[in-house]
Amino acid sequence: MGHAVSAMSSSAQDGAAGVRSKRENARRAAIAILVAVAVLFAVLNFNDVKVNLLFGSVTMPLVIVIAGCLLIGGLIGAYAGHRRRRR
Repeated sequence: MGHAVSAMSSSAQDGAAGVRSKRENARRAAIAILVAVAVLFAVLNFNDVKVNLLFGSVTMPLVIVIAGCLLIGGLIGAYAGHRRRRR
């Protein structure tokens, strides 16, 4: 009988884990909207720009600059979120 109870609680936990909370759904929707806006903004900006770096300057399409900044920001945000959850 102990096995039947543990099997039922295990399947109940599996079902609950598959359902997302409203907060998680809202978070995913907000991220999707922000990504869509960022991609649209980046695609509309293909002009070449001069980027001044510490060791010189380069000319590249603005879409590459925007994508690089988004990538760096995303990595910093993910790292900060990971450190916050860890504490």
